[in-house]
Amino acid sequence: MNLRNWLALGIMLARTMASAQMAEAPAPLSLDEARAQRVGGKVLKAEAEKIYERESAACQDQAIAINCMSSAKQRRREALRAADAKEREGRQAEREARRRQLEARAATHQAEAAGREARQQADVDLHRDKAAQRAVARERRLAEESANVERRRSKLAAAEAARQTKLEERRKEDARRAENAPAKARKRAERERQHAERVKKIDERARRYAELLKGREAEEAARQAAGSAGAAAR
Repeated sequence: MNLRNWLALGIMLARTMASAQMAEAPAPLSLDEARAQRVGGKVLKAEAEKIYERESAACQDQAIAINCMSSAKQRRREALRAADAKEREGRQAEREARRRQLEARAATHQAEAAGREARQQADVDLHRDKAAQRAVARERRLAEESANVERRRSKLAAAEAARQTKLEERRKEDARRAENAPAKARKRAERERQHAERVKKIDERARRYAELLKGREAEEAARQAAGSAGAAAR
């Protein structure tokens, strides 16, 4: 019974040590595997103590107990040493696994932070681009409005200049008319005088002609009266 327990324990330790020696670059243990290794070391230590207690009790029944106890203690020390090594390795592996988890979590956080920063930067760039586009559109709109205002101002200025030109031409025409008015009045008066003289001459000729006709009619009447009187006398 004791021999089988020691053989099982020795085979387990041998396999553990052989695996550690044969693996030049062993794959890191996961957190669960490292925790299982640490707990396995404790279990081996507890088992070694139980085996030692049983062997100590068995040595008491032997005639020469000193060599038996020495051998039992030696086996106990070796078993505890191997169990301690396994437990230390488990703790170290557990620490390494936790460190890797923290590093992985930190890397994930860093990647997520980088992703968020990239998205935020993309949002900022998009907002900046949209703001720039709005600014360009606003500048274009202001330029168009300014051009429209300038065109309307130019049109109004041209219309005002044309109106002023017409007013100036009208003023000059009025001035020329005012300047030429006395001469035109004199010419019109002269024309009216000449017309009146012509009418007067026509009236005079008509009057003379009427008097001439009247004289001729009187002479004709007198001749007829004289002829009638002579005929009556004969």
